[in-house]
Amino acid sequence: MPQINQIALNNFIQDDTEMLGDLASIFAQALGDSTARLNLAVDNRDASVLRETAHQLKSRLGYFSAAGLRELAQLVEMKGKQNQLNDVRPIVAELLAGIDEMMDELRELTGMPLAYATDE
Repeated sequence: MPQINQIALNNFIQDDTEMLGDLASIFAQALGDSTARLNLAVDNRDASVLRETAHQLKSRLGYFSAAGLRELAQLVEMKGKQNQLNDVRPIVAELLAGIDEMMDELRELTGMPLAYATDE
């Protein structure tokens, strides 16, 4: 299932493939740190870091018109804000799996490798 709404993305970037490449590169550069922070926050039950990191991801995902992933990031953010960490691990896992799918889409759209620290 596609994570990126390509019509909305193209409207946002006005079909500027260079801009898309720049946005995708910036996103990929920050992604390794974000995923590590999310996983660490879940492991350490750190609601503040979870909330902050999910909020940053939610904002960045908006550039790519990834509404479903933004909703998951918002849910993780709210779990952190409300200190409801008992059931957050599967939501974070779903979010990260979706972001991996989105990164594959971005690689295809840009023709760029877009590696990030947690890529194997």
